[in-house]
Amino acid sequence: MVAKLTKWVKGWLPGYLQIIFTPLIVIAVVSAITLYITGPAIIWLSNGLAFGIQFLLLKSGWLSGLLIGGFYQVLVIFGLHWGILPIIANDVAATGHSYFNVILSTTMIAQGAAVLAVAIKTRKTALKELSFAGAISAFCGVTEPAIYGVNLKFRRVFIAGLLGSAAGGFVSGLFHGNMFGFAGSWIGFASFLDPKHLADLSNLWIFIASSAVATIVPFIVTLVWGYNDQMTAGEAMAKPQKPGTAK
Repeated sequence: MVAKLTKWVKGWLPGYLQIIFTPLIVIAVVSAITLYITGPAIIWLSNGLAFGIQFLLLKSGWLSGLLIGGFYQVLVIFGLHWGILPIIANDVAATGHSYFNVILSTTMIAQGAAVLAVAIKTRKTALKELSFAGAISAFCGVTEPAIYGVNLKFRRVFIAGLLGSAAGGFVSGLFHGNMFGFAGSWIGFASFLDPKHLADLSNLWIFIASSAVATIVPFIVTLVWGYNDQMTAGEAMAKPQKPGTAK
């Protein structure tokens, strides 16, 4: 939008005024659109998603785990997850635990496992280093390096991560996994220990089971289907060539 608006302004603004007034006009117009149109629309969408998620969590554990796990990282791409995160903060503040955060933990792990498969499979040094870094970051609870650095560039890798998080979310929802802190992914295992009943390891075992599923599924899917070194960023997986055909 900024590029098109800049081109439009330069089309009618005299050249000797462009260097000063083009940025001012563009910033003013974009700010107004963000403040009065885009911003309220995103808030409305986020609130609607938050309501829908709360409804799912109350109605069905396994279904909410499957759907939220499968689509949450898509919301992250568009920034809509910021309207949902207050649910976790409210749950932890009011009750001391959160069923929702368990599902989100599997989404981090799944994207990390998908990019880890790329790191292991690729022979490209730069991509291997980037993928290993993204995997470590995701397993520590930050998925953006994996998603924006690798997974979205190779779309099937991102889809493999979504499949894995849906599977992991299904397991955590099916067994009603609970979480007692904010830190998720593999590094957040301590959040699955109930501080009031430290001897009760049931949630920890649910965490291990759902996280294992969220690791294994996308890892295998990426190895088998999601990535090969013939792919280029933004393209689908290259189809195998028949013997004797031109590449």
